[in-house]
Amino acid sequence: MPAEEAYVLSPRDVRNIRSYVQHKYAAMPQEKRAEIVADAVNRIIHKQLPNFADNIKRSITSILIRTAVMEHQRPVRADDIFEACLDMDRSNAAIYDPFHEWMEEQLRISCEKTVMRRLLDKLADNEQSLAGDGRSRWGDLESLLKAEGIQVLGDTIPLTTAEIIPLSAPPQTGFIRGLRARAFMYSILCLFLIGASLLYGWSLTKPAPQVLQPPAAAKPFQPIVVPVDGLPAELRFHNIDESKLKHFLDTKSSILADKPYFDAIVAAAQQFDIHPALLFAITGQEQAFVPKTNKQHLQIANNPFNVFHSWQEFNTTIEQSAEIAARTVFNLSKDRPADTDPFTWINRKYAEDPKWSDGVRSIFTAIIKEIK
Repeated sequence: MPAEEAYVLSPRDVRNIRSYVQHKYAAMPQEKRAEIVADAVNRIIHKQLPNFADNIKRSITSILIRTAVMEHQRPVRADDIFEACLDMDRSNAAIYDPFHEWMEEQLRISCEKTVMRRLLDKLADNEQSLAGDGRSRWGDLESLLKAEGIQVLGDTIPLTTAEIIPLSAPPQTGFIRGLRARAFMYSILCLFLIGASLLYGWSLTKPAPQVLQPPAAAKPFQPIVVPVDGLPAELRFHNIDESKLKHFLDTKSSILADKPYFDAIVAAAQQFDIHPALLFAITGQEQAFVPKTNKQHLQIANNPFNVFHSWQEFNTTIEQSAEIAARTVFNLSKDRPADTDPFTWINRKYAEDPKWSDGVRSIFTAIIKEIK
């Protein structure tokens, strides 16, 4: 799978994550930005794995970073996932069933579990390709399936990872320049994923860092001290009439009035001492409060703030996206001059559209009017 788009995590992905984080969180210390990059890298790999339990996914992610990147110094590919899963206990339905489903999806086939298990047992007995021609055991599986009369419907479905931010690389001409560029990309990938691996391994034995961690709603409330020159009092956290706010959202046919979305956004607002109406106003500006009439409302609702560029490119959970949005507003509010409008001050880095602040301010005012 030579095309970059077929990688689970390509050099371009890592470059884009790094560039985005440096731009979006410029005010953060370097070590905090490194934590965000490392966490994002791990989550990208984590999301492409079979639907295992989280502890199994963490283990496989660590293996993939260690083997594909640190040992072989190349991007993570679909066949790397297959190799990492092949030696797992297939007698355990909690492991084999998700793995079987993942293989069927990737190969676009329908294969009985007993047949697939027999073929996997055959492959697992050989550490190298059965053909002995350098082909991967993932390729061997396709051949074995065809021998069983099971038609593999073309190439495997690429495990795509959308760009975090669309940055164009400089034009590259000439064979030598191409080789140097590729080596440079792989070097960046290796350096960042080595850091990601170390941070991830550390997180398995010690409390995880504060950045991009479990849902804010699941954490004990630990309000953060807001600097004097941050958000003004009217934009700090206030207890609100939740029934009125839900009614307002219902008038917009918003899924954000439902659980877990509403609770997660309010919890993130409380943790970062931000008025809940401000976070909801951002969702109004970014995604019109995610109306249920939108066919993709369940996906959009995972990231209605468009953190990490958009919901398509960073589709996570509402708990995580709400925490990231709240943290971003909190950090961008720092060092605000007393005579500068807070919405305008946040706009300078939150969104490229200079009129974003006008929209958020207007929506915030409308919400406040409705919930008083």
